[in-house]
Amino acid sequence: MCGRYKLSARHEDVQKHFDLIDGKFTYEPQQEIFPGTEILAINREHRASRIFWTIEDRDYKGVMRKVINAKSETVHFVPMFREAFKSGRVLIPATGFFEWKDTPDKRKEKYEFEFDEPLFAFAGISRECEIKGEARECGVILTTEANDVVRPIHAKNRMPVILHKYDYEKWLDPETPAGELKKIMQPLPNDEIHAKPAEE
Repeated sequence: MCGRYKLSARHEDVQKHFDLIDGKFTYEPQQEIFPGTEILAINREHRASRIFWTIEDRDYKGVMRKVINAKSETVHFVPMFREAFKSGRVLIPATGFFEWKDTPDKRKEKYEFEFDEPLFAFAGISRECEIKGEARECGVILTTEANDVVRPIHAKNRMPVILHKYDYEKWLDPETPAGELKKIMQPLPNDEIHAKPAEE
């Protein structure tokens, strides 16, 4: 799962890392980013834009749902994600993410996770949906099974799909075969991610 993350990199570092063709995107470094807000996303044309971090739509039973994550194992066939996964894959820049650990005394301890690279990307998908009667570009972050670093902390055993830079183009390309995408969406190796207690 990914319910909070941060993007503390400088504007110019984001532009350089993701080879953005237009430096006029709106961006301010943030130490904690929340669902239900606008977040930075990069499309296959290497353009950055702001999307709403939540997809609202009806599920297969007709029930309206609000979701911030999509499971990588099922994203290709769930109706509210299927088309976005085919043609709306995006990169979501980040410098870390947060999870909470349940303690025996029923408190929650906040942890911050960082990748070997100071700036990286979550695998995301983006599509149009209706938010409070307004058509908006919305998105979610994909999750996968937690690795051995995240599992002891996150009770639901999930973690965001973190992409290596050499996989960015494969992720963005709508022609990338399903088998390649499945490999990309695997949990990050244990030695590439680090956990530490987060400062409140």
